Amino acid sequence: MAVSEAEKRRREEARKAMEEQRDFVNKENEAAMKRVADARPTPTQEENDLARLGIHVEKKEDDGSGETVITRTVVANVPVGPHGYETRSVKKS
Repeated sequence: MAVSEAEKRRREEARKAMEEQRDFVNKENEAAMKRVADARPTPTQEENDLARLGIHVEKKEDDGSGETVITRTVVANVPVGPHGYETRSVKKS
């Protein structure tokens, strides 16, 4: 049973897409592991010791983790939250 040219192209495109996704995930994982390796615990032990003595530290030492980025994707006609969004029905007296 011969595989058609269209099927061969589809399989090749799917294989390429999977490789690109794998490469992307690997790069993201490597970047995340580098950030973790370069980061220091926060608060530092010195900051903890000063806090225990009652000394407030205004300027905290940078932990090296970088900027915190929070993204949110909103898709039309998709319920928000785990159970969707429902309204109460109102009865007129």
